[in-house]
Amino acid sequence: MAVTSTSTRVRVTGELDVATARRFATALAEVISARRPNVVIDASGLRFCDSAGLAALELVGGLAEACDGAVTVTRARPIVARILEVTGLDSRFLHRAPAI
Repeated sequence: MAVTSTSTRVRVTGELDVATARRFATALAEVISARRPNVVIDASGLRFCDSAGLAALELVGGLAEACDGAVTVTRARPIVARILEVTGLDSRFLHRAPAI
């Protein structure tokens, strides 16, 4: 985890699923409440995300928004980006590099 003047950067690895979603949501809720409401998630190490993971992401996204912040997912692997696209959550969370 890295804290800057405007946001907290968190690196997520492994799987975000029914077994890990609660821990993920709790940890990010603590970051949002204690530090800053802007969280940037580096998802380059995230190999899988199921519906529980998506629900946790929506939960912390709502908390951040309630605190005038945002949650942004960066560097998502294609499989995770595709899950966000299929569910329509890409427009809310997924950060894409601008075209050059």
